[in-house]
Amino acid sequence: MLTAAEAASLSGVDVVGSDGAAVGRVRDVYLADRDGRIAALGVTRGRLSTTTVLVPATVVLEETLRPHTGEHEQEHTAPIRLSVLARAARAAEQPPATGHLSPADLRRAELALLPEGSEEAPQG
Repeated sequence: MLTAAEAASLSGVDVVGSDGAAVGRVRDVYLADRDGRIAALGVTRGRLSTTTVLVPATVVLEETLRPHTGEHEQEHTAPIRLSVLARAARAAEQPPATGHLSPADLRRAELALLPEGSEEAPQG
């Protein structure tokens, strides 16, 4: 599990779908109040886009969550990978304007990314 400081270092890291296509870059990291785990990522869909989508941690492949430790802004870091197609992630829910993510907001975001007919949230 990443610490809060390590989670904050994910800002700007590329995010790709299960198909390897780009989703965008991490803009915000939402932590669970209860245990400090990552609950979701706010991902800006493109370099010039102002649209941010909410990507629940349940679709993030946890092994790809590594803190950005580069001292230089230009240093490449491996992308964060998702268990859903980039197309689906780019069409995901937008995060709440308040910056606070409620359990209901998170559940809606998870359900929006589930395969049709599935009732369980995917595991990352």
